[in-house]
Amino acid sequence: MTTHPCIGSAFTSRVHTPGHRLARAQRFAALLALSLFALGSLVPGDAIARAARDRAQKALRESGWASFYGREFFNRRTASGERLDPNQLTAAHRSLPFGTRVRVTNLANGRRVVVRINDRGPFKKGRVLDVTPAAARKLGFAQSGLAHVRLDVLGKLPKDYTALMDAPAPPEPVSGAAKPRARCLTRG
Repeated sequence: MTTHPCIGSAFTSRVHTPGHRLARAQRFAALLALSLFALGSLVPGDAIARAARDRAQKALRESGWASFYGREFFNRRTASGERLDPNQLTAAHRSLPFGTRVRVTNLANGRRVVVRINDRGPFKKGRVLDVTPAAARKLGFAQSGLAHVRLDVLGKLPKDYTALMDAPAPPEPVSGAAKPRARCLTRG
């Protein structure tokens, strides 16, 4: 015990233990977990599932401004790793997974095209999609540079998409001929 110099009375200083803050944080975490548990029982599970379903449905349709890639981006690598081909129907979106097929509709003239997401962007505020020049021509805004579009997510491409594109076409069946035997193709 020490005496205070001005008053002359004795007081004890508070002893600080290193575990005091930890115990307080643990009590707070337990109180928070208990309150979340109590609130969770008040909100029905159907309401949570309905809200998640509504968010997913909203993500399937989006509208905004679209632009197209300039010449300086031709044959450069996209975020997915493939090279940008201005003659393919591909696009850049901020959050959709690579390989997602999206139907893009130009709201000014009603033209539609299906593109595949293979890049990230656009990075200009207010835009939702960057398309290749081929897609811009099909949508009819290659001259103006911008178009108000609606995006409808159609789905994801199969995992073996590149293998499907490289596979040879099946042989035409010949009437009256014997069934052809399967042959093994090797790539060199």
